[in-house]
Amino acid sequence: MALLTPRNAGAMIRVSMLVLMVSAAVGAAGCASYAQRYAQANEDGLEAAGFEKRLADTPEKLAYVRRLTQRKIVVYQWQGRLYYAWPDARFCKCLYVGNETQFQKYEKLGFEQKVELERRTAAEENEAASLFGPWGPW
Repeated sequence: MALLTPRNAGAMIRVSMLVLMVSAAVGAAGCASYAQRYAQANEDGLEAAGFEKRLADTPEKLAYVRRLTQRKIVVYQWQGRLYYAWPDARFCKCLYVGNETQFQKYEKLGFEQKVELERRTAAEENEAASLFGPWGPW
């Protein structure tokens, strides 16, 4: 094992910093990827429920969308009626708007997707448990 001397300590620190920076970049890319998949999944559900997609196609509209809580359902009342909005200034640069009926359908779709995911996960676990068959564990 080599001793750490002042001569090679600098190189060791530079290598360590490089590894740390690369790890941070990869981690950040993974987070961005997750955020984009989350946004896309919600947008798909909103569209399926009948929400209207309104593009933030002017600087004023985009500034307005940015002021709202991002990628969460926001409830507001206008002219005595409830409306539901889902703003996303980062990915689609848009605002999805729906009414009570559409929101209920969106929630129902989310529940159905969770049930389907749980069913699929259980099936995959059962398949994995029987993977070894007559051979036993590796």
